[in-house]
Amino acid sequence: MEERRSFLRRVAEYEVEYTVTEVAGGYATALEARGRIINLSDEGFGLETGYPLHKGHVITIRRGEGDNIPSHGLVLWSKRVNGKFRAGLRHFPR
Repeated sequence: MEERRSFLRRVAEYEVEYTVTEVAGGYATALEARGRIINLSDEGFGLETGYPLHKGHVITIRRGEGDNIPSHGLVLWSKRVNGKFRAGLRHFPR
């Protein structure tokens, strides 16, 4: 299987609280959720959560312990795995 990632990912385990912004019908809604960052790279991170994230959602990490956790992320993909959602996000510079 060919590796498609441009950046090496490092295994991580950071519990986080985040806000996800959804835009629908011309209105924006901010919802609060919890999740766990499961890997990090120079460009993005993997998140496991109970909330059904979708491509295009933007999240803001409000609370989490760890020196290198990103403050924001753009959902690039999401899929359901074992009753939870796993998502790949691109993070924004701090």
